[in-house]
Parts: sequence; C-alpha cells; structure tokens
Amino acid sequence: MTEAAVKWGGPGEDYRLSRINRTGSRAEIHVDAPSPDNAAPIWQTPKAVRVVPWFEIVMVVIGVAGIVYFMVYAMDADGLTTAVMTLIAVVPLLIVMSAMVFIDRWEPEPLKMKIIAFLWGGGVATVSSMIINTALMTNTALVIGDAQKAQAIAAVFVAPVVEETFKGLGVLVIILARRTSINSLLDGIVYGGIVAAGFMFVEDIQYFVRYGSSGTGSLVAIFVMRGLLSPFLHSMATSLTGVAMAWGAIRAKHAWSRILVFLAGWGAAMLVHGLWNSMGSDGMLSTLLKMYLFIQVPLFGTWLTVLIRTSNSEAETIKRGLVPYVRTGWILPAEVSMVTDRGKRKAARKWVARGGAPARKAMRRFMNELASLGLDQSLMTRVGPDPARIEEDRRLLAQAAEHRAEFLRLTAIASDQTAVAGAVGRAQ
Repeated sequence: MTEAAVKWGGPGEDYRLSRINRTGSRAEIHVDAPSPDNAAPIWQTPKAVRVVPWFEIVMVVIGVAGIVYFMVYAMDADGLTTAVMTLIAVVPLLIVMSAMVFIDRWEPEPLKMKIIAFLWGGGVATVSSMIINTALMTNTALVIGDAQKAQAIAAVFVAPVVEETFKGLGVLVIILARRTSINSLLDGIVYGGIVAAGFMFVEDIQYFVRYGSSGTGSLVAIFVMRGLLSPFLHSMATSLTGVAMAWGAIRAKHAWSRILVFLAGWGAAMLVHGLWNSMGSDGMLSTLLKMYLFIQVPLFGTWLTVLIRTSNSEAETIKRGLVPYVRTGWILPAEVSMVTDRGKRKAARKWVARGGAPARKAMRRFMNELASLGLDQSLMTRVGPDPARIEEDRRLLAQAAEHRAEFLRLTAIASDQTAVAGAVGRAQ
C-alpha cells in the first residue's frame, strides 16, 4: 500500500491498521488490556444477517396512505391550487427541518426512520386528528347550541389533546420498534420534531387552501401567522413528548418513573399547544400580540437555547464514550477527533472525496457508527450494561470496520491512479 494510503486525517498521522480488526481478516486480534472500570466490550465481529425491513415497509405504506387520503378527500380545492399551496407550505417546512438536521448533526438518525416519522405526522396523525377533532367539535356544538363557541373550545381544549396524542404515538412506535438505536435524549427530540414537521406541513397546506380561497390578503396573513411567526409550534410541543419518551427508554430504572416522566412530557406538549391556540380565542389582536411577545417568544427562546446547548454537548459525550475503544485498540485517537470536531470532520470528507461517491458514503457511515458507539458506551457507563444494546454495538463495530476498509481501499486506488497519471505525464 502506498504512503498516501496509510496517512490520513492530517499530516503525520500514521494509520495503524495492524491494531484494528478488519472484516474478513483471518489474523488473530491483539488488543491492549482494557481499563477495568471503563472498558469497551471485546468481541469477534458477528456474521452478517440479511433482514427484511418489515417495520419500515409497513410504516411507510400506512403513512403514504394517510397523506393520499387527506389530499384526496380533505382538500376542497383543485389540483393546481393544492400544488401551489404545497409549494408555499414548503417554506416553513424547510425552516423546521433545517433546525432538526442541525441538532442531529453529530449522530444523525437513520434517514429511513426520519422518513417514517415525517409520514406518520403527515399521514396518520393528521387524518386521525381531523376525524376525532371534527366529531368532538360537532358534539360540543350540539350540546351547547353555539357552533362558534364550540369551535373555540375545540381549538383550545380538544385539538391539543388529540393532536399531541397522535403525534406522540408515532414517536412511541418508533422508539419501541428501534429502542437500541435510541441512545440520547436528542433522539426523542428529533423524532418528535420531525413527526410534528410532517403534521405541520399537511395542516399548513389545508390552511393555505382554505384562506387562499378568500383572497391574497387572507393567504398572506395566515402564511405570516403559521409560516413565519410559529413554524416551530408543533415541533416544540411534540419534542417535549419525544424527550420524555427517550428518557423513559434509556434512563428510567422503574416503570413508575417512566410513566410519570411520559405524562409530564405529554402534558407539557398539550399545554404549549393549547397556549398557542388560545391566543386568538377572544378575537382581540391586542391579546394575541401580548401573548405572543410575553409567552410564546420567551418559551420558544428557552426551548431553542436548551436544544442548542444539548446538541453542542453531544460531541463531548461521544468523545468520552469512545475512549475505551481507543484504549483497547479498536479505533484511533484521530478517528475520535474526526467524529467529534466539525473542522476535522470537514477535512476528513475532503480527504476521502478523492475516492469518489462510494468512499464519501463509506466515510459518512463510518462516522455515524462511531458516534453511535460512543453514545451507547456513555449511556451504559451511566445506567449499566444492556444486552440488546451490546448486541447492536457488535453489529455497529463490524460495519464500522467494513466501511473503514472500504474508504481506505477506494482512496488508495485513487491515489495510485493519480500517481500513475503523474508519472505518465512526466514521461511525455
């Protein structure tokens, strides 16, 4: 192998492949003795098992079916109008999704699970909420004999309960189905935020269609209110349910504490949602502005600050979790820095680009796998070993070894090709 193939991630950093188990190698593994109080598990890499992703397939089908049903039967507009309003609704969606991607940057959740979360919010949660909200509002109007007052009651007291329940149910399904991939509170926040983003997107289309039929002025007003002043409302609310569920999944030691924290998160989500819906309940613009400035803005500012601080601290958590793997020789110090430092991540991606798209893909997966290993190790150091999580980490370690070997092979080939081309050029 050429000199260029064994030096990477910065000048002078020798890549000590002899210390790391490479998938497919028959050589016996030799590792340093782990620290007894903070040791990474030592194992042989498992054989690959091909599994049909039935959960993902079923969830995608259900979510898509819900969105199609909503678009066909709930939208009272022609295809062109719906298409235009969909494009307008993309604006707040991009704002919210950009924020979710940013806070999820150190250990990104699998794309397929993000798609499932979005489809649940946009399909299952919207259709279910629409049916139940409408039924309860109709019953309330019949009981009190005032349709307008029934609508206000439904908006403040019914919709928050119904919508946060169905959005939270999507987060719960994902966490229960893929519990071992949940290794931080941020995971619950991200899934809650994305479920809510899907819900918001479809609901925005519905609102824009309805108000757009009354004229441009009405459309602009509702776009400013929903798309610019409150794009994070649903994500902020449902993320509270998500973080409570994540806490229950990875930190709770007793069933009662899991239930109490879940109820607290769910209740907080409904409260945040209900506060927003109550802002215009009396029809006074002054009340709306006061509540927005003195309640919603501070609430959103606090939520965003906590998210950013939590996201920033995740890199340090990953770094601590990877220390035992460095001690036992599974990974290198340079790899830890590459995963937890934004500048070095960028440099690594630039370096691996010489190997083309497959090398970039292998490097991206390698980084994600190491990040997951670091978070899992930090979590188990805190709450104790988890057999299912340890088994998942065996799989991650095997995949990381494969992806490391892949991007090193591809970059070595690219370097050799460059050297040959240079030699030919000089000879001519």
